[in-house]
Amino acid sequence: MKKLKKDTRIFVYENTHGRKYGVNFYRTVMGVKTRLHQQGFDNSADAIDWANRSERELHLRNGVARNVTVLEYYKQWLRRNESYWSPDTYHNYVQKFESYILPKFGNAKLRDINRENFQNYILELETVKRSAGRVGYSSKTISIIKGYLSTMLNDAVYSGVIPSNKLRNLRVKEGIGIRNSAISKEKYIYAIKTAQRVLSPMALASFYLSLVALRHAEILGMQPKNIFSDHVHVEIARTHWKPEGGPTKTPAAVRDVPISSKTYQLLQEAVKYSRQVYLDADKQFTSDSFIFVNKDATPWNYTRLNHIFDEISEGMGQRVGVYATGDIYVDDKDNHRVVIRHDGHVLYKLVAGKTQGNSNQVKVIKNIMGDVTGAEVSNSDGSKVIVDRTISDGVARVQSVNAAGKQTDDSIIPEHKRVIITNNAHIFPHMMRHAFATFSIPGADDPVDVMKIMGHTDMRMTRFYDNGTKDGQSKIISMMDKLAE
Repeated sequence: MKKLKKDTRIFVYENTHGRKYGVNFYRTVMGVKTRLHQQGFDNSADAIDWANRSERELHLRNGVARNVTVLEYYKQWLRRNESYWSPDTYHNYVQKFESYILPKFGNAKLRDINRENFQNYILELETVKRSAGRVGYSSKTISIIKGYLSTMLNDAVYSGVIPSNKLRNLRVKEGIGIRNSAISKEKYIYAIKTAQRVLSPMALASFYLSLVALRHAEILGMQPKNIFSDHVHVEIARTHWKPEGGPTKTPAAVRDVPISSKTYQLLQEAVKYSRQVYLDADKQFTSDSFIFVNKDATPWNYTRLNHIFDEISEGMGQRVGVYATGDIYVDDKDNHRVVIRHDGHVLYKLVAGKTQGNSNQVKVIKNIMGDVTGAEVSNSDGSKVIVDRTISDGVARVQSVNAAGKQTDDSIIPEHKRVIITNNAHIFPHMMRHAFATFSIPGADDPVDVMKIMGHTDMRMTRFYDNGTKDGQSKIISMMDKLAE
């Protein structure tokens, strides 16, 4: 056995297979002497590569790698914590790091992450263009991104890799970007009326559970045995990473939630439909079966509920498109499809779910040569949609104006889509949960009743107020039910 002159960590030896290379050396890190040993390499390059990686990982584990990058430490940190975190926690970290943090800071040295470069990143997040014409992320989203990175930096400090977490006292100001969870009372009521109009009974039942503040995963985990005439019992959550069902987010989330007679009726219909689906699929339907299922009796996946809310969002807006022929069509708020042909003729296309409109609501816009360049379609509530085809960077420009004359949306129909949803509400399950808290707390006899319905674990609020009452919780549901009428 002979050491290599170019790297004394590597040795050469002979066996029945010929010349082989091995690694053997010691390193003392944080007062602990560790032997790094491996053999059986076919060439010195592989042996040196293994030695370098092993030494680096040793430093990572013991905290003295001055030049370690964010990506390198992230991988080691993730492996170390995977067995301790729940599947949802693990995948939440992966999603946030791989979507937001690593693309920006992955190649940066861990010790170089500071307030200045992260503050610059916040400015980028405030103004980044997103899908469906949205601009910027909310304060909450930015705070989560900062919090996840800060958690890893704290671990690096504890391990001795970096001297301090320079993001520790960085505060993300309120009001940045779009406040995705905020919803007005008018928008909330309109969402309910739209859901009643566009959703199937099964989908509508899932939507109504969101109105009583059930979390996304709690809705998907609903079973017949947990449905009662005046309440639902929440004890199972079906998440993206635990589709078979598991415990709720916190122990406090195991709770009884009062429901209205309308919600109970919808859930009865959902159970009846599910039973038939299971029967058609030659599967047994029991009290432990999930009620929100596909046509093959498989439970909805995690994104199915999002698609339902997308359907409501689109129903709350107005679909506007331009055909390849140049014809324009607008679905107004009164369930009409209005078509303005390229020759200026107005007609009402018969589309499933659409009724005939009134020609008085349409104004055809022409240029000096008499060519159709756009249209103005009015709604019965006084709002209107204006379509302009004279732009150069897309198919058409679409503006929405409310009854007071204020512009509420201004979008471009892109060449590759030829259709948009103007005033897309972008509602989602958590928005309804947020709405429940927003609208119920002011009218609640005791805010703790709201906290119990939502399954919160804020002990400061619990200590500040007395325990809520069952009567108080039922009153809140009754109040919210009247709001939805």
